[in-house]
Amino acid sequence: MALMQNIKNIYRSLPSWVTSPVKYIPDGLLFGKSFRRCEPKTDLGCLDKNIKQTLDYAREHTIWGREHIPSTIDVKDTLKIIADLPCVDTAEVAAEPQKFISDEANDLNSYTTTTGGSGRNPTTIRLDNTSYGIEWAHMLKIWSFGGYVRRKDVKLTFRGYHLQPGELVRRDPIYNELSVDPFQLNDTNFLNLMGRIADCHVTCLHGYPSLIAMFMTRLKANGLKFPVREIMLGSEGASVELKRELSEFFGAKVISWYGLSEKVVLAYDENANGSFVNFTSYGYPRIVDADANGIGEIVGTTFVNKAMPLINYRTGDYGRIVTQRRRCIEGVGGEVWVIDHLQGRWGKDFVYKTQSERIPTSAINLHGEIQQKIVFYQMVQNEYGKILVKVLPKTDFSGDEIYKEMMAELAERLKGFDIVCRIVHDDTEFERSARGKLIMLVQNLKA
Repeated sequence: MALMQNIKNIYRSLPSWVTSPVKYIPDGLLFGKSFRRCEPKTDLGCLDKNIKQTLDYAREHTIWGREHIPSTIDVKDTLKIIADLPCVDTAEVAAEPQKFISDEANDLNSYTTTTGGSGRNPTTIRLDNTSYGIEWAHMLKIWSFGGYVRRKDVKLTFRGYHLQPGELVRRDPIYNELSVDPFQLNDTNFLNLMGRIADCHVTCLHGYPSLIAMFMTRLKANGLKFPVREIMLGSEGASVELKRELSEFFGAKVISWYGLSEKVVLAYDENANGSFVNFTSYGYPRIVDADANGIGEIVGTTFVNKAMPLINYRTGDYGRIVTQRRRCIEGVGGEVWVIDHLQGRWGKDFVYKTQSERIPTSAINLHGEIQQKIVFYQMVQNEYGKILVKVLPKTDFSGDEIYKEMMAELAERLKGFDIVCRIVHDDTEFERSARGKLIMLVQNLKA
């Protein structure tokens, strides 16, 4: 993987007339042997075999596996066996990573990366080199539902890219995309960006939902249209309402997916309705601690990462899994698992009234008309009992109007808190994660 990164850096330093032909390299050659061998599947028929392979491998090659996994496993008993195994969370993996890393993993066949993002504590994990090609096989399958073809379609991508000062956008020849720097983009230089990409024939948008929503807001504010065929939303949750708004404004098919850096679950929402079909070729999700409606924490087991074969890994996300009969991506009829009622990390973080009194962020979610009047809001807590709320209104609504409605909403939901509401003028006034995501809660208290 270090070699691949070096190759990317070399290409990005070369002039476009040298690098542009790279997009025509076949996917199978670009993404390697594991990509060519991978067959993304959603049919439930392969689950037992895949679970058994992961359990057998983890028992033979990891300390955790030798401590917990039975020495003999019958394929028909895999679901019961894995249900009886303990769950692990990010804190355990961070504290004793050597227990979960394969004894076959080294710096030649695997690499390290970090988890985390807008809400979770970063944890270093090890990924098998083969997982890179497998990941791309699944992602290109998801994007193909909107007609995407890498060598033909130019993506405008809004993720956590850091470019040189004054460089708003850069062409990436390997992925045939235009990468926007969200840390530098603002209302003042937005039209400069639009001029830069005017003749680039963009057909798709890709990135964090919050950043693409901001792009839409700026287009509207400047009276601009930007029709595309497909929008790919990842790395953050997105409401069905936002997906519909994006689809209507851009005239595009909106596709999103749910996955983690730990590579324990991957599922896609092809119809922008909040129902995510699970890839049984990628991982095994199940629900623990479910409520009366079947909604509980999503626990995942990887099928694609031998370097760190995590089993029963607590994702910190919540949802429900239902079985549906539908045509699988393999082209045959069968049963698939659908994850719905998906709730990300927001809702499991807290604001603190005192050291011992806390309120989950799920209790602070805005409802009603106010949601349709704002682009984004961010809560910042530096002291017990005090919260600063930054709000960016949509251009159709006055700051005074939004201020009054926000204060009324928050006073009802955060009784006993000292609340300061500040209307901001663009997204540069929000704090971001290291990867460029807009963060809904900036919690600076060390509880």
